[in-house]
Amino acid sequence: MKICFASLRKKINYTDVLEYGMDVFYESFIYYKDNNPQHEYSYYNFACGSKGAKRDPDVIKNADVIIFPAVQEFIYFANAMNPRDVEKSQAEIRKTYEHLNDKHIILLTQDRGVDEKMIMQYTFENKVKPKSFQTIDEMHFTMCLQGLKYHFIKKVAQARRYNAYDIKKDIDFVYWGSDKSKVAGGEKSGDERLDIIKRIRNHLDIGTNMISSTIIGRWPFKVKHKWMPLKKTLLYLDRGHATLCFNWMDDKAVTGRYHEALACNVVPLVWKNYDSTNILVADKWQRCFTIKDIYDKIEEVKNDGGNRLRSIKKDFLDKLPTKEEYYKEFEVILNKRLK
Repeated sequence: MKICFASLRKKINYTDVLEYGMDVFYESFIYYKDNNPQHEYSYYNFACGSKGAKRDPDVIKNADVIIFPAVQEFIYFANAMNPRDVEKSQAEIRKTYEHLNDKHIILLTQDRGVDEKMIMQYTFENKVKPKSFQTIDEMHFTMCLQGLKYHFIKKVAQARRYNAYDIKKDIDFVYWGSDKSKVAGGEKSGDERLDIIKRIRNHLDIGTNMISSTIIGRWPFKVKHKWMPLKKTLLYLDRGHATLCFNWMDDKAVTGRYHEALACNVVPLVWKNYDSTNILVADKWQRCFTIKDIYDKIEEVKNDGGNRLRSIKKDFLDKLPTKEEYYKEFEVILNKRLK
């Protein structure tokens, strides 16, 4: 079978873990490719190395299966970007439409706002007719495929020869991510993180303790640190006492922030019904329903000698798959999609 791994929108010269948000899928696919030589592989706009990614329509044209890793695809259609930048990017994707027709497409997604309906309606503008369309979602894996991030972060820490426990915790609240208040089409998503993060940043709630905060990422308000690769973000995470995990569009879903936080010894508090079935959440104490809850629990974390962190982390590590187990799980799931 001829398989094309196609980054339809962004050019990706993939060099290492923690440099790209979808590294958990990239590493899983690389493992699959290396261990399944029965297939023929090609890349579109993606390369394993510091250079080489190029848009060659022929590799899509000649493939039987297109594996499409979608990186925050919804943001291009949520009125969050300059329309000219969106149109320039979309013009490149339109060049692939005729070659995507009658292909087996497998979407790789790690976002609740990116699914088959969104891709067909917005990314492909209802102009692509695939032979089949299947999805591999981060939530199809034990504790979410983002569990690999824990292993990646620990490997980087080991290479740098430092122990996160030895780093001074001088940031009360740290948050890394982006606004998700709108879905594709520009409609409001109902996600509360923009309001909550903004209130914490601005210390808007009278009667609560003042806390220090570091906010990183793409936000519609001024932040000291714009988006940066996770590898650089670790410098701030390691100094944080706590963070807050949100999900949107699906209360049962979890996010990579939980895994990343614990890898840096940051206590993951969660907002309301995040992970409602407790795939990751170890203790109902982690749940916050008001700003005051967040502030009070951060104060407790700062003064409990690490007890909450140790308890939550032990529960997490007792059930976290190994890196190799995640790769095997991806192999099994992809093989099912290829049948």
